[in-house]
Amino acid sequence: MNNMFDDESINIDEYKPDSRGVELAKKYLLSRRIVLLYCLACLFLVYYWFIKKDFFGLYLVKAAYVYIALEILVLSSGILALINYHFSKKHNDFSDQEKFDFNYFIYYKAKLKTKFLKNRHLVHMAMNCALMGDKAKCREALSQVTGNYQPNALKILQEWLDSEEASIDREKLLAEKRKPQGVRLLFVYVIVIIALMAACIDYTMLIAYGFSKTTILLFGFLQAIGFGIILMSIVISICMFVKRNKSLDLQAPINKPLRLIIAIVIAIAVVFSNDALRYGLSSDETEVSDDYETDEYYDYSDSYDDYSDDDYSDYSEDDYYDDSYPSELDIMNKMIVLCNYLQKDGVIDDFSVELGYTAKGYVKGTVAQDDDYVYILYDNGTKDDDSGNSCIELVLEAEPLDENGNSLGQSEAKLMGFYLVNLETDEVIDEHKTHW
Repeated sequence: MNNMFDDESINIDEYKPDSRGVELAKKYLLSRRIVLLYCLACLFLVYYWFIKKDFFGLYLVKAAYVYIALEILVLSSGILALINYHFSKKHNDFSDQEKFDFNYFIYYKAKLKTKFLKNRHLVHMAMNCALMGDKAKCREALSQVTGNYQPNALKILQEWLDSEEASIDREKLLAEKRKPQGVRLLFVYVIVIIALMAACIDYTMLIAYGFSKTTILLFGFLQAIGFGIILMSIVISICMFVKRNKSLDLQAPINKPLRLIIAIVIAIAVVFSNDALRYGLSSDETEVSDDYETDEYYDYSDSYDDYSDDDYSDYSEDDYYDDSYPSELDIMNKMIVLCNYLQKDGVIDDFSVELGYTAKGYVKGTVAQDDDYVYILYDNGTKDDDSGNSCIELVLEAEPLDENGNSLGQSEAKLMGFYLVNLETDEVIDEHKTHW
C-alpha cells in the first residue's frame, strides 16, 4: 500500500473538491501567485521610471539600485506573511479533517522543494491526524520527515504513538504551534521598508535643502533600526541553520545572552556605518581658525566697484575642470559646511544650497535670503592655507533686493568675505578679507 504522503501518482486536483479546506487552500495559493506577479511588475516599473527620470543620478545614492530591490523584496515578503496570517486565522473554525485537507492539498500542489518546508508541513499534517485520533496516518506522515528536524511537537507525537492512548492531549500539542504575530510582523516590515526608502536618499541633499540636524538624526536612527532588523534576521537565520534548530517555534532559536551580544555588535556596526547618524550625533561646533591677519572691517554701507568673473579666479578653465578638482557635490558639501559656520556666526539665518553657474561656467550657490539681501557663495578655486593644507576658497556676496524682492544683480552686490574650507577636515578659516 502506497504512503499517501509519498504518492507520485496522485492527482491532487481531484482531491475532495467540496472540502472547505481544499477551497481555502486554492484561494491561498492563488493569492500568493498574484502577490508575486504584482511585486515583479512593481519592481520593473519602479526601475523603469527611476532610470527614465534619472532619479538614480540626481537624487539617490549609488546603492539605491540594491536598496530598491531589497525594499520590494521585503514588501512582497511582508504581504505574503500577512496572507499567511489571514488564512491561518480564517481556518481556525475548521474541523481537524478540513485543516488536514488544507495542508494536504498545499503539500502536493505547492511542490515544496526544501527539506525544512516539507518537514514542517508533514509535522503539521501529523498533528492534524493525531488530533483526529488516526495513528496510522500520523505514522505515515512522520515516516517522511528527514534530516535533523526535531521540533518539540515531534517528540509529543512520538510519545503518543508509542503509548496505548487512543487520543492525544490536544492542549499540550497545540501549545507547540507558533502563534501568528500579525500586528507585530506588520510593524517590523513597515519599519524596514521605510528604512530602505530613507537609505536611498543622500543625507547631504537634506542638508542642502535646509533640514535641521535633529531631523537628519531621526533620519539616521530610522535607517539604523531598519538595517539592524535586517542584519539580526540574517544572523538568527544563520544560527538556526548551524544549530539545525528547525522547531515550529522559531521565536527563540538562540539563547538570550547570545542574542543580546549579537544585537549590541550589530547596533555598533550599523551606527558607525551610518553617515547620517554620525552627522546628527556630531558636535554643533565648527572649527574656526583666525590664522590670517585681519584687515580693517569692511563698511557694508559703502559700495564697491564692479568686477567681472575674471576677478574670481587666477587659474584657467582647463585647470578648473582638472580630474583632481572637487566635484560639484564636493563643492556643495563644502558650501553647506560654510553655511553652518555663517549661521552660527549670525551672518545668515536659515539656509539651503541651490547650485548654479556663473557666465564662465564656475559653480555658485544661492544659500540664503532675508528682507534686504540674497546671499550667494562663489567657488574661487583651491588654495593652500598657512599649514599647507589643501582648501577650497569660497567667496560670499550679498546682492540687494528691490521693493518687489528681486535681486538687483551682482553689480550692486556687497562683498561679505573670503573663506577657506579644508578639503579633508572641513575646518573653516575666515580670511578676513572684504575686498579683492
